[in-house]
Amino acid sequence: MNTRKHIKGGGAVTALFITAAILGVGVPASAGGPGSAGMQVLKSDMSPRAAGMGGAFVAVADDIYTMSYNPAGLGQLYIPEASAVLHQSGFDDSSMNNISFGLPLPFIGLGGLAKPGFGISLMLSDAGSFSYRQRIPNTAPAHIGEFNTTSKSYDAQKDVALTFGYGEKVYSGEVNLEGYNAKIEQYLGLNLKYLKSTMLEHYSATAFAFDGGWLMLEPNLGLSLGASISNYGSGLKYGTEQTKLPSILRVGASWEKPTVMDQSILLATEGDFYMAEGEKSLRFGLEYHFEKVFNLRLGYKAAEDNKGMTMGLGLHYNDMSLDFSSAMGNEVYNAKQLAFSYRFSGVTIGEYKKKMNFKDPETRKAGQDDAVKKPSVQEQKPARQERKPAKGAPEKKKDSDFFWIY
Repeated sequence: MNTRKHIKGGGAVTALFITAAILGVGVPASAGGPGSAGMQVLKSDMSPRAAGMGGAFVAVADDIYTMSYNPAGLGQLYIPEASAVLHQSGFDDSSMNNISFGLPLPFIGLGGLAKPGFGISLMLSDAGSFSYRQRIPNTAPAHIGEFNTTSKSYDAQKDVALTFGYGEKVYSGEVNLEGYNAKIEQYLGLNLKYLKSTMLEHYSATAFAFDGGWLMLEPNLGLSLGASISNYGSGLKYGTEQTKLPSILRVGASWEKPTVMDQSILLATEGDFYMAEGEKSLRFGLEYHFEKVFNLRLGYKAAEDNKGMTMGLGLHYNDMSLDFSSAMGNEVYNAKQLAFSYRFSGVTIGEYKKKMNFKDPETRKAGQDDAVKKPSVQEQKPARQERKPAKGAPEKKKDSDFFWIY
C-alpha cells in the first residue's frame, strides 16, 4: 500500500470527523442564546479572502488577516505586509473598517527556529443611527387631548478593537507515520485585544481579551490543521449590566495541491463554536489560483442562521492585491467587502546580533565596570624583535587572544 497516498486521502476525512465532533459538543448551561453576547461585530469576517471562502480560514492562516482567525499564522510572515478594508456593507447604514500591519521581527523566536511575526490591527465599527420619537401631551387649554411629537437621532453602537499579535514556529522535524517520514512544522500565537463599545452615545464599556492559536503544516502534502480560541475575556459592563464577549472556538483543516503550470487549488473546512451563545457553524471554502494573478473563491456556511453561499475574487499584481467578497445565500444580510493589501518585498528584516566584547580579566578592577588598565610608558615601547627561525624549520603559529562572538 502506498502510505503517502493513504495520508493524502485520509487527512481531510480525519479533519472532517474532528470538526464534526467539535460541533457535536453539547450547549453549556450558561449559554445565553443567539445574540446574547456583546460586540457582535467580533464574529464578523474581517478578511474578504476568508469571507469568500465561507470563513474557513483557521487552518489557512497565511496572510496578515490571520490575526482575526488564528494568531499562530503570524509566524508565517516572511516580509512586511499591510492591508485595509476599504468597504464593507451590512444592515442599512452600518459600516466597518479595518487596517492591519505585520512583519517578521529581527531576531530568532523563543523556540530558536525562525524569526517570529508581529502584527497590529485596528477595527472600527458603526452600527448606524437610532431614531427616538417621544409623544408629549399638549398642555394648552385649547389643545387638551392632543400630543406633540419630538424626535432625536442617536448613534446606535460604535465599537473599537485594537489588537496586538505575536506568532512563531515552535517545532520543525520529521515524524514517521507507518513508513512515511512526514515533515511537520508547528506554530503558536497569541493576541492581546483592547475593546471599547459605546451604545446610544451614553453607555460605554471597555474590556481586555485574548486570542490563542495553534497551526500545524505538512508542506510536502500541502496539508494543514489549525485551532484557535478568540475573544476570551471578562466581558463588557454597560453601567450595571454585564455582557459576555462572543468567544469563538475554531477547528479546521486545509489542503492545497498544484494543478497545471502555476495554478493550484486550496480546499478548507472549519467548525466554529460560539461558547457564550451556544451556537455552532460549519464552513467550507475553495480557492483556485490562476497563474498567481487571479483568484476565484467559493464558500458555504451551514448549521447557522446566516447560512448560504459566498463568493470572492482576488487580483494580484506584483506586491499589490485587491480582494472582493459577497454573501449570496441570505437575502437579509448579504455583506460585501473590498480590501487592498501590499507586501513590502523590497524590505529585508535583518537578524539582530548582539556584539560582545571580552576583556582580559587581569585588567578588571574590583568595584569598576570593566575598567581597562592603561599601559605604562615601558609597555608602550615596541618590544624587541624576536629572532627569526632558521630556514627549513616550520614557523610555530601563535594562539590568538581575540574572539568575535556572533
